[in-house]
Amino acid sequence: MRIYIVEDSPIKANNLINFVSDLLGDTQDIHLYASFQSGLKAIEAHPPHTLILDMTLPTFDRRPNAREGRLRPLGGYDIMRKLRLKGIHTKIIVVTQLESFGDDEDEVSFKEITAQCHREFPDVFLGSVYYDQNGTNWRPHLQQLLALVNLDD
Repeated sequence: MRIYIVEDSPIKANNLINFVSDLLGDTQDIHLYASFQSGLKAIEAHPPHTLILDMTLPTFDRRPNAREGRLRPLGGYDIMRKLRLKGIHTKIIVVTQLESFGDDEDEVSFKEITAQCHREFPDVFLGSVYYDQNGTNWRPHLQQLLALVNLDD
């Protein structure tokens, strides 16, 4: 099973890769992308079976002496919209460590964006996991959502 993780935090990305590898075995084909653009290009070129997606993403990968573009508070949501337009039906799990996204009148809570994704992408969006860098409470929820992917095979 090909799994893509689109995540810009190296610590969180490493934790996700290790957890998924331990849970599903090292035979999984796991790829990491660190921005909106690199993740979207990879998904469009070779759609994965499962996508673990951060909600807030930089536009471009971080590189020494290069711009990463603006921060996209709903970059994960924007990726989901683009995949729907292109007819890509990859199963998606959002894993985020933020409780709200955007600013002022555009602010959306974790609960609100999760409900919106369930409404707008019911065939592919499996759910959201609140990630805590200092704990492991996120693991059982992610494991539960990953089990749903296997049921759909």
